[in-house]
Amino acid sequence: MTSNMREKILIVEDEFIVANDLRIMLQKAGYDICGIAPSVAKALDLIKTKKPDWVLLDIFLQGSKTGIDLAESLTEMGLPFIYISANTNQAILEAAKSTQPYGFLVKPFREKDLLVMLDIALYRHEQAKKLNTPKTLTLAEQIAQIVSKADGKDERLKQVATSLLNVVPFSCLNITKIAAGAENDQVFLIKNSLNIFQKFSFQDMLEQVGVSQRQYTSWRVPITEGRNQFYTNFEFRGLKMDNLWIKALSDHYQYQSCLSIEVAADNSDTYRFTFFNAEAEAYNQLQMDILQRNNEVLKSTIQNILLFKDAPPKTEAIYRSGPTTQRLTVPTESFNGIIGESQLLKNVFEKISIVAPDDTSVLIMGESGTGKERIAQTIHKLSPRKSKHLITVNCAALPINLIESELFGHERGAFTGATDKRIGKFEQADGGTIFLDEIGELPLDAQVKLLRVLQEREIERLGGNFTKKVNVRIIAATNRNLEKEVAEGRFRLDLYYRLNVFPIELPPLRQRKEDIPLLANYFVNRLAKKSGRDIIAISDKVMDELLKYDWPGNIRELEHLIERSMLMTSGNIVEYVEIPTTAQIGIAQAPGTPRVMTLEEMEREHILNTLKMCNGKVFGPGGAAEMLNIPSTTLNSKIKKLGIRHEFVK
Repeated sequence: MTSNMREKILIVEDEFIVANDLRIMLQKAGYDICGIAPSVAKALDLIKTKKPDWVLLDIFLQGSKTGIDLAESLTEMGLPFIYISANTNQAILEAAKSTQPYGFLVKPFREKDLLVMLDIALYRHEQAKKLNTPKTLTLAEQIAQIVSKADGKDERLKQVATSLLNVVPFSCLNITKIAAGAENDQVFLIKNSLNIFQKFSFQDMLEQVGVSQRQYTSWRVPITEGRNQFYTNFEFRGLKMDNLWIKALSDHYQYQSCLSIEVAADNSDTYRFTFFNAEAEAYNQLQMDILQRNNEVLKSTIQNILLFKDAPPKTEAIYRSGPTTQRLTVPTESFNGIIGESQLLKNVFEKISIVAPDDTSVLIMGESGTGKERIAQTIHKLSPRKSKHLITVNCAALPINLIESELFGHERGAFTGATDKRIGKFEQADGGTIFLDEIGELPLDAQVKLLRVLQEREIERLGGNFTKKVNVRIIAATNRNLEKEVAEGRFRLDLYYRLNVFPIELPPLRQRKEDIPLLANYFVNRLAKKSGRDIIAISDKVMDELLKYDWPGNIRELEHLIERSMLMTSGNIVEYVEIPTTAQIGIAQAPGTPRVMTLEEMEREHILNTLKMCNGKVFGPGGAAEMLNIPSTTLNSKIKKLGIRHEFVK
């Protein structure tokens, strides 16, 4: 446990009873309470005079400013803080996350919850200071990196949309110039069923929604200026009555709320950013405040991307994979076998170099196929524990009734069928590292037991009557949005912060497309040597196709596609690749009707299309289980449950 003696804490809370209860609990536990502030202004005064070590911070306070506003000032001061709030919906959590707190406590809470959260926060803060943890890039820094890329306009707009998701939740972003007759000067960025943004023009959207140009013109869509506003529930329904285009768009995609903010460009034109969401209460003043503070970021998007003209297309050429050619640069060195030279990947390398020599817990976040297990292996390889075991646990594949036995072991006779003693994964990893892959799939009751192990560093076998200390480093990984899981009650907030001591977020391949030629070249070289074939090049036409595709399966999908393409290549140049179509990968484009498929229907369609891509192969290299990144036994169970016919399965 971290020492808490005489830590000075400032409580920023406008409800006196709650603030006083906090003061009593903290003083009883040995903390020094240096003041209570009901507003941001009072809090700033107390910070100057009392010099607190920590701040407990409510989000909604007296006055016009919120805890989010104060949090940004605290971050600049280097003063750590924890949120205490009764609001835990996704919009609040996303806004809070952008300020990088050390914890988040939900009202009402027990005294034990408060002390555990503070203990976790103190530990995380100590680790951050010890490791000199790199600061998470701000939204402005992320957009600046995107602006500097050589990618085309559409590609960079999609990357901007992904970055904006960190501060405001949305399924559709419409950017339009506010001027009469400027309908065509707008773009739509819509998130599909794989959470990948697709860019549509105004004409594209008319076709998708089923509205003619004549019909749109007859609606006389109002041109309003000077309004930054969010619309939820009744207000959104009123907006749809006033604006028939928004009604048509929202009815088609089932949007139920929106947020609109205007940005002035240097050429005196004004543009409107409108964010749409399927949730009825997705927006509040917090997101509006954050976007207004990032006005220059939105302006940069207009100036440097939206108004940017793409370079003319390249002439036909060949990307060589041989070592003596010049068109495709082979990396002179890799980071422990990880291929890529993009700035996003270099940021990951920097974090690995910092955290690997320490025993700090690491949470690796990223989509399936981004290489989370490879990162975990690299961290272990570069750590002082490299001579000990790295034990990998796929939390998604653990049988629900045997999770505790798998993780912590059991004694003989602990339950029916336990004929022998079993050593659990944590005990197997003693002295080494345990990698908890897909931690977001762990059930809540198992999360409670895991939290105790992380806090006490001891395990108790099922059916045993004694505890055993274990010296294990924890690396966890997930492809889920854990903040959303927390908001929806599927993941414990205290476990999230205990695991998230040192987060490493892996960028999807579509955000670092400059690495695609290097990766493709690497796979061609490696697979050519493995198969003994003399394939030395990728044509420019093929490479352009690879660069235009969004790679929902990330690096794993690229590797499999290169492998399949090489099998179909008769000469020494890869001149054809079968890029999956929208239908093949199960992307939900704009439907003809407002009906939304159920999760089970989407899962069935995605598995079915993957099986077709793999020619019905379930098991082994290149099989559907590997493509979907799930155990073959799990996939088999899903195939039976979802009623997929045997002619699609081999």
